[in-house]
Amino acid sequence: MRKLWIILIIPAFIIACQSKSDKKPQQKKEEISISTDIQEVQLNVTGMTCEGCEKAVETGINKLDGIVEVKASHKENKVTVRVTKGKYNRDSIKHKIEDIGYSVVE
Repeated sequence: MRKLWIILIIPAFIIACQSKSDKKPQQKKEEISISTDIQEVQLNVTGMTCEGCEKAVETGINKLDGIVEVKASHKENKVTVRVTKGKYNRDSIKHKIEDIGYSVVE
């Protein structure tokens, strides 16, 4: 009985291992291009008191042209903006933050 068990388990194990190794990794539907034409800018922003404030700033700045990524921190009073070079306009980012209700400290 023990030999029969081994005879049935070993082939099943080999088949299972081969079927996993034959699978090709799925490609992502969207290809993300990494560009070296990205500039990072940090702004000191006052008035943010919670994660909701951070989200409001991030959402507002993301609407501007050329923005790649925005990360706001109410604990550090900072907003880090990654933007495509040549599209960066400090004044437009500053005005957007002020329109949302926060202050940019120069």
